[in-house]
Amino acid sequence: MAECSECGKKTMSFTCHYCGEKFCSEHRLPENHDCDGLETGKKLETMAGYSEEDEEEEASDEKWFEDRDVKQEVKRTPSPQKRSLMDDILFRLKRNYTLAIILVTSGFFILGQMFPVVSYALMLFPNITPELLAPGLQTVSDSLGYVPSLLNQPWGLLTVLLVHGSLFHLLANMITFYFFGDVLEKAIGSKEMLKFYIGTGLVASLAFVLVSNIYYILHGAAFASGVGTLTPAVGASGAVVAAVGAVAMLYPDSEVLLYFVIPMKIQTAVKAFGVIELFNLSTKLMGTTLPVIGGFASSAHLAGLLIGLYVGKRMRDNVRKTSQIDLFKA
Repeated sequence: MAECSECGKKTMSFTCHYCGEKFCSEHRLPENHDCDGLETGKKLETMAGYSEEDEEEEASDEKWFEDRDVKQEVKRTPSPQKRSLMDDILFRLKRNYTLAIILVTSGFFILGQMFPVVSYALMLFPNITPELLAPGLQTVSDSLGYVPSLLNQPWGLLTVLLVHGSLFHLLANMITFYFFGDVLEKAIGSKEMLKFYIGTGLVASLAFVLVSNIYYILHGAAFASGVGTLTPAVGASGAVVAAVGAVAMLYPDSEVLLYFVIPMKIQTAVKAFGVIELFNLSTKLMGTTLPVIGGFASSAHLAGLLIGLYVGKRMRDNVRKTSQIDLFKA
């Protein structure tokens, strides 16, 4: 509490900036107490070339220059170039080989539908020599200009992965591969998954050729039902089933739909699938072809499944030893 220099009241005091006296709230402003130092203070500010107005103007100028610099800097920064749709697609495919395989396979299917000779040139013919070509394939020979066989079309062991007999066949294989191939790719990497796909496909093709010739040795050119024993193969089923087998070893408790219908754990589905294919293979060895599944290349399916399970087990054991991959974060 202090006494006001103007009215003498003892109250909360305020010190004048110009004269240094203490005043009450009523007389605290310079104009309310005829401040003697007001003019002197203004003269000193003028002599120094500085005032409150100058301070505000300087602050305003400084801000303007800052804003201008920022705007110029933004203008000078080059804007990123927008990628085209094709660039986005290529960017995605380079980082996801599963999608790339599906796209390439679908492209060859469309090409084969437009030009059947393309499909004929990529099929897998299990007959060792042209003389053993299955009956009823004269159209294929006429289109190719030669009688196909494993010896004059050996690339079919791999290119069979690109050929499918129908749209349903293509969709069944590629949808299955989309789910299981993508999981496998995330677990082992894109390049390793591609090697796995090609390698297991080759094993499945070799198994198909071997078993088909065993059929021929046992039953001649056709089974009792009339179906050819050396009928050419199409499709990537062997490699796709191998991917399912590998994922089953890596994620044994995952839930799947067997044949897209029956829900069960993947390890149970793999066992059921294996039993069905083994039964179909056995009936063919005995000379009988079953309805519906009789047309399946069970030898290729079983070979793909077995090699997939084996490779998947090796990967699982390696992960357990090194702990480099978290299998449950696919």
